[in-house]
Amino acid sequence: MLNVHERLFLIDCGEGTQMQMRRYRIRFGRINHIFISHLHGDHFFGVYPLLSTYNLMGRKTPLNLYAPAPAEELITRHLADFDINLGFDLAVHTVSGRSLKQVLDDKRVEVFSFPLKHRIPTYGYLFREKMPDRNMIKEKITEYGLSIEEIATARRGGDIIRENGEIIPCTEVTMEPRRPASYAFCSDTGWFKKLPSYVKGVDLLYHEATFGADNDALAVKTLHSTASHAARVALEAGAGRLLLGHFSSRYRSTTMLEDEARNIFPATEAAREGNTYEIG
Repeated sequence: MLNVHERLFLIDCGEGTQMQMRRYRIRFGRINHIFISHLHGDHFFGVYPLLSTYNLMGRKTPLNLYAPAPAEELITRHLADFDINLGFDLAVHTVSGRSLKQVLDDKRVEVFSFPLKHRIPTYGYLFREKMPDRNMIKEKITEYGLSIEEIATARRGGDIIRENGEIIPCTEVTMEPRRPASYAFCSDTGWFKKLPSYVKGVDLLYHEATFGADNDALAVKTLHSTASHAARVALEAGAGRLLLGHFSSRYRSTTMLEDEARNIFPATEAAREGNTYEIG
């Protein structure tokens, strides 16, 4: 679950998603966009019951779902088979392509999809926050007697020009905003040469680490990644931090995987259930 200015974006929706949302007190109604990497059950099977729950809750707000084909066909068939008539608009956006491709552009964030390397069509997602407004210097508001309109102009980066010809540069009354944050989600995928270019310079990279180097051959065979593979992507991409996830149940502890990745990319952490990670 990604929180961008209190707007929630659900990334993948496996079985048990609703249980976890209730456990961590996530408000269902704050989710208007769901991003699905691929149609394997542990990433997609939670969509069907979630749609039913939304319907039972009387949802009216449109819902957008982004996923590879044939997600729309599968969802349409499911709704028909179980005689479910949604009381809200569901827009299924088919994700495709062989390069970085914008799939969402709104006031706060841009979202891009990019192809991954797995056994079925699979896509990662890159979230880039848009440049925030400039920060007002509070004492300058009183000093210059700024109106609401003038404050808005300055925050957008425009100089204030008054009727009497007075010009107040925005740099006089505002400060530079913080650098926009970015987040990338890569699961499931095997390592491939072009992947780092899709997530270049990202602040926080979530990358699957199903296996350790002790199972490198199995990772290659199943088109999954080792912790070392994930660390290589982070290093070559110039990422700020690496968050490992999607661990095989054969590993009782993730310490070995963390250590393996940190040998290549020190700013690595294994994702832990229920934790919150700041970006930027």
